[in-house]
Amino acid sequence: MRPLRTPICLTLLTGLCISNAHADQSTLPDCATSTATPYLACLTTTAPMPGAPQYAAGGRMFRHGDTLDFHWRGAATAARVEGAHGSYGIALHRLTANDWAASVRVPNLAALDERFSFVATSAGGEEVHETMQFSGPDARARAPQRRPVKALTLTSQHLPQGRQVNVWLPPGHSASRRYPVIYIADGAAAFGDELLAAMQAGRLPAMVIVGIEADQAERFSEYVDFPQREGIPSDPARFAAHERFVVETVMPWAESHFGASTEPGSRIVAGFSNGADWAAAMALRHPDLFGRAIVMSPIMVSQYAIPDVPGARFDLSAGALEPPFARATACFAQRLNAKGAIVKLRWWPHTHATEQWLTAFLAALLDEPSAALPDAHACDVFREDSL
Repeated sequence: MRPLRTPICLTLLTGLCISNAHADQSTLPDCATSTATPYLACLTTTAPMPGAPQYAAGGRMFRHGDTLDFHWRGAATAARVEGAHGSYGIALHRLTANDWAASVRVPNLAALDERFSFVATSAGGEEVHETMQFSGPDARARAPQRRPVKALTLTSQHLPQGRQVNVWLPPGHSASRRYPVIYIADGAAAFGDELLAAMQAGRLPAMVIVGIEADQAERFSEYVDFPQREGIPSDPARFAAHERFVVETVMPWAESHFGASTEPGSRIVAGFSNGADWAAAMALRHPDLFGRAIVMSPIMVSQYAIPDVPGARFDLSAGALEPPFARATACFAQRLNAKGAIVKLRWWPHTHATEQWLTAFLAALLDEPSAALPDAHACDVFREDSL
């Protein structure tokens, strides 16, 4: 699977921009106080677990049941662990002059498959990075890239420049047939490789996946349906222009060239991160066009206006190690349910990472078991910190 371009900056409801800045433990609750959010990872201790193996230097991860120990050994003034995209790290605490550690309890840790980076900062400010993979015994094997992806450029009167659109086609594709279609943000048509085995086994129908590349400079404004407000880089006019590009250019083109379905019940809109905000917005704004939305690690949706949506289908997911996104997802699930939507909610043990979204994408389409929906307090954090 080729790597996906991911945003270097994720804008939260508070207007705070979190990039690769040093993270601290405040992003994760203490396990003693985390009963209200059982889907989140939590900090158990800053000391190493008893019996942890010895090693010379550098970073190590040790699993003990549902707890993951992070250790760094070496001269440093600070040390932390970051997720795959650098966001929402865990600060390690100094134990001795050259030893740093933190222990985190992660729901369903055995299924975690992700890269982590240890970052140690010297007295002079230089950083040493060491990246390693954690793969739990229940982690899914990733599908190799097997199908070619067609990359084409479409122009639109609504956008200032051409936009690349990627298309994944199932084996034996024929343009004379009609196929269920998934329109996915960030050009992520190659997610189709995750579905190939299920299609070949008859668990999923053959389908077409259309990935619409983002303008990285305008990604937030094109993807987030949010009014203009100080501290938030939203742009309703740009969102509307991108929306018209998708509805008036991309969809008719996919239908005429690749046999994409014209039936709402056979159209899905999907995305991750701010692309999930876009998928949710498109499903809410166009229930006549999309029968289902796959919304993975959204963030701004907790503030979306939600109309009555009886029978609308939403598959929501987020990771235990991405607290702001998990909380926003829980809130959105509760609000959708209150408006009559059919909501499936799934939690994963990941950070804000591609590995999570590949797993969540397949699980949604296979309609794998989902979690209980959160209670009415799921949105309390946003009421307390509202803009």
